[in-house]
Amino acid sequence: MLEERKEQEIKNMVSILEQIDIQGILLLTRDANTLLMRQKEIEWEQRAG
Repeated sequence: MLEERKEQEIKNMVSILEQIDIQGILLLTRDANTLLMRQKEIEWEQRAG
């Protein structure tokens, strides 16, 4: 169920990306990378825990 929701949200994001300019895409990419790094840091801290 969670994976299905994730896939639907990815499709929604792609639809949005197709409608915005390159500057918006670059901004979203930067933000996505920041979120990914935060997630990885939390995982590392939990493993080191």
